[in-house]
Amino acid sequence: MERRTFIAGTASALTIGLPGCSALESGDDSTGDDTGDPDATVANGSFEDGLDGWTVGKDLPEVPGGNGHVDHGVETTDRQASDGDRSIQFYVSGVADDGTIWVEQPIDFTDVTAVELEGYSHQQSFNEMAQVAFFAGEKAEGGLAEADFDRSEQTEDHEGWKTYSYDVSDVSGTGTLAVGINVVWETEIRRLFDDVRTVTE
Repeated sequence: MERRTFIAGTASALTIGLPGCSALESGDDSTGDDTGDPDATVANGSFEDGLDGWTVGKDLPEVPGGNGHVDHGVETTDRQASDGDRSIQFYVSGVADDGTIWVEQPIDFTDVTAVELEGYSHQQSFNEMAQVAFFAGEKAEGGLAEADFDRSEQTEDHEGWKTYSYDVSDVSGTGTLAVGINVVWETEIRRLFDDVRTVTE
């Protein structure tokens, strides 16, 4: 299957079609890091300022028997939040049983021991439909791909909000923090995350 990795730059527009949702342009909402050198604090970790501080990335398959890649999208929403008034929603059509989409930003991991985030599931399911996609460290020059992510945690093994915690004590210096979802079931997947934060020594 032909795959490609795409990182939305701060000057390029990423138009994302979401059924029932407005489209986003990364040039407006996904500004990346423009505050100087990264530090150990996640910028806009509760998404109160939209996607400011984050850039959007994806590694998606082509639509089976069709043209183009599967439907997908990233937006902030005020429907549910574990911290503040907003959270981030990832959407991927599971028509190909595959696909990874995420947001990322640079972090100084020198004194960081763990990264925590909150994930929301409308209801608990015993079927594994999607996974949390987590990455912390130095990314390859060509950008991130599905295989780079820790996908050990399911997104629907609970109801309501759940705290996910990842040990990053082996990461040092400036690297990339990325969070998102990976689809493993043939269905439309929408998942909410909020309050991405670092734990320091």
